[in-house]
Amino acid sequence: MEEEDTFDNLKFLKLSGVTFAKWEVGEESFPILEKLHLWVCHKLEEIPPSFGDIGSLKFINIWQRPQLEDSSLEIKQYAEDMRGGDEL
Repeated sequence: MEEEDTFDNLKFLKLSGVTFAKWEVGEESFPILEKLHLWVCHKLEEIPPSFGDIGSLKFINIWQRPQLEDSSLEIKQYAEDMRGGDEL
């Protein structure tokens, strides 16, 4: 994906078995995303921090990828701080 790529109507994104290690997205790539599911993404090292800026994001689900937990918790904390305590 290029930073200028956007998915204006995407509310649910599931990545399963992706083979890339680094994922870069622009801040506006997923403006109304609500749910992010990452399943068996063995090479993926972190969730892009820009997901913390998505005000509509409500849920991140990680399966069989414990190293993504740190970045998901950082995104969760950042999003909750920006929302004034609303939980992600």
